[in-house]
Amino acid sequence: MAIMALRRFEPLIIAVAGLAALVLASATRASLWVHLVVLVVTLGLASVMGRRRRAPTAQAQELYASDAYSDASLGRRAPTHPAIDTRPQGQYGPGLPIDPLRLPEERPRA
Repeated sequence: MAIMALRRFEPLIIAVAGLAALVLASATRASLWVHLVVLVVTLGLASVMGRRRRAPTAQAQELYASDAYSDASLGRRAPTHPAIDTRPQGQYGPGLPIDPLRLPEERPRA
């Protein structure tokens, strides 16, 4: 159980250790390349150890048949689809009233 908790916080532990190494390198007045190496190694380890494994995908227990014969042989009813309203979708009746603020359209002169 402790290993699982440790594995969960590995990137954080690596980041704290890398920060401590950077502080130590600064305190000892190490050269610039030591700082860069510590930074690159810390980021690399944190990114590699921070990757998680993919969760196993749940596979369907039974196959789905797309035709009626297979559905009947497997003892299933055919899938039902939602009903579609095929009536025209428009407004019937009188149109909108004439807009008194709209200017009359000009007709092009021939």
